Amino acid sequence: MPTGTKLRNRLTLWSFVLLSMLLGVGGFFCYNAHQQEQLRNLDRQLLFIARNFACSYREVAPLESVQSEFCSDFNRLAIHQAGAQAIALYSAEGKILCSNRHPVSHLLQLDENAQKNSSTGKAYFETLNDIDEQKIRRLTFPVIQQDQAFYHLQLGHPLDQLEAELAGYGLILTAIGLSFACLLTLAQWLFLGSLFSPIQRLSIQMDETSEENLRQRFRPPFLAGAEIQQLAASYNGFTERITSILKRSRQFATDVTHELRTPLTIMRGETELALRGDKTAEELKQVLNSNLEELSRMGHLVDDLLLLSKSELGEIPLKMEALNLNGLLEELHFHGTIIAEPKQITVNLKGPEKQVSLFADANRIRQVFLNLLTNGIKYTPEGGSVTIDWTVQEETARIIFQDTGIGIDSEHQQHIFDRFYRINKTGNRNDGGSGLGLAIAKWLVEAHGGSIMVCSVPGEGSSFAITLPLTHKPDK
Repeated sequence: MPTGTKLRNRLTLWSFVLLSMLLGVGGFFCYNAHQQEQLRNLDRQLLFIARNFACSYREVAPLESVQSEFCSDFNRLAIHQAGAQAIALYSAEGKILCSNRHPVSHLLQLDENAQKNSSTGKAYFETLNDIDEQKIRRLTFPVIQQDQAFYHLQLGHPLDQLEAELAGYGLILTAIGLSFACLLTLAQWLFLGSLFSPIQRLSIQMDETSEENLRQRFRPPFLAGAEIQQLAASYNGFTERITSILKRSRQFATDVTHELRTPLTIMRGETELALRGDKTAEELKQVLNSNLEELSRMGHLVDDLLLLSKSELGEIPLKMEALNLNGLLEELHFHGTIIAEPKQITVNLKGPEKQVSLFADANRIRQVFLNLLTNGIKYTPEGGSVTIDWTVQEETARIIFQDTGIGIDSEHQQHIFDRFYRINKTGNRNDGGSGLGLAIAKWLVEAHGGSIMVCSVPGEGSSFAITLPLTHKPDK
């Protein structure tokens, strides 16, 4: 089994990290918005108190002899109006007149910025820290008389309670965010489990695949996605191709064994027979000739097998050159006439008179044409005919080899180009051929960028049609 973190776990981890970051950013903005809203509420509260106090307290600053009585009245009004806020009253020049007792009163100081803003009739808010890190929200508010700031009023509100509330709000946001992230991550982990389960099953089945269970197909879940369905179809198609390849390999080995065993059996039997008793020179000569004939057949078989093997590996280079198609077919017509003469078979050639050049390997194309021509003569009864009919359309040449022979049943036509396939299942050695000729012909035609087809009616004859491009250049 491969080592390393599973893709499911990695995706879940990355999703959790990304989701946590997004929720963290969202939580930060929510927390900041809530903090600003709470500060605005506090500012509105301080501003409301300052306005009420300013409306209720519009006296001129007293003399120092009655300062204490003035401040007593101020404190009573401050308690009534300001409640739990720290409050102080300054003159227009910035001199403190009165203040109440409060833990944060020491932070009420009319500095330059506060006095400047208040003198222009503006309410001035600020947040202050003392050396003990105690925070307050301070408001400096002008008390207007005769269109000018006659007093400067300062209010201070501790932020301890607000910060505690914000800390609790932050914890709640964090808890909600983490819970949401965990729930979504768990849901995704379960979803990825159901998503990757077919892939894991397929992986296990692939590990357990052997020649004995190649026919076993993988069936994905009914609700599996299109990608899983495609993966299953690809795997099943792959196993089918492997099964077909193994079947053909076994059949190939069987056919080769049969093809080689038959001539070897004949040679052994004739040789053993020749060694029994006295044989004349003529009889020994017949045995040697028979053995030589079987050796020749075996040599042709081995050559054909080697050709097919090399063709699959792409080790047979085609010597492409300009080929005079008219001359080649006329030559074949001449040789065919000689071969067909003993059976009194007529060989006809039909085609255009215009000279046509074909870019091809002359020897290989001649091999294909000669194979089809000799097959037509071989399976045509005496007195029949074989016709070579060819035409040219645009950049394509079409050559048809048609005979009036015994024909081919439809059940055999789809296998006629398979290796070692013979319509005659008796395996008669006298019928010639090893069942490889048409397989080689098909490969050679396709190597030239063409195609070959068969059309036949039993009892009426067969027709093999070859289509070749005139200027095809095979890939190197």
